[in-house]
Amino acid sequence: MKFSGILGFVVSLLIVVILGTALLFTNVWYLVLFSGVVASLIIRKGYLISTLSGFLGGVIVILLIFLTLPTGHIGALMVEVGSIAGIPSDLLIALIFLINGGLCLSGALLGTFVANAFHKS
Repeated sequence: MKFSGILGFVVSLLIVVILGTALLFTNVWYLVLFSGVVASLIIRKGYLISTLSGFLGGVIVILLIFLTLPTGHIGALMVEVGSIAGIPSDLLIALIFLINGGLCLSGALLGTFVANAFHKS
């Protein structure tokens, strides 16, 4: 689709956030990769727009998921999981954000690469 620079970014970000949130609610966390692929195949704005919207969308998705959890239990849950894994709970939360952002980012890069490969041939 043809959008201007900032409008393409916003639409791509919305696609990543909406689709990523829906895919994370399926409890198969690596499916969030497809939200970046779909957004970059629909909105063809190049690598910069795709990477920014993919990573920021992935971070926003985790924020939305954390907002749906009961607030009193998330801290205790992260402390428990962190103690089992042997890492602090703050680092565990940071890793959750980075991993989900990285998955959306890699999906966006994959989608942009595929879109450019088929567009130039």
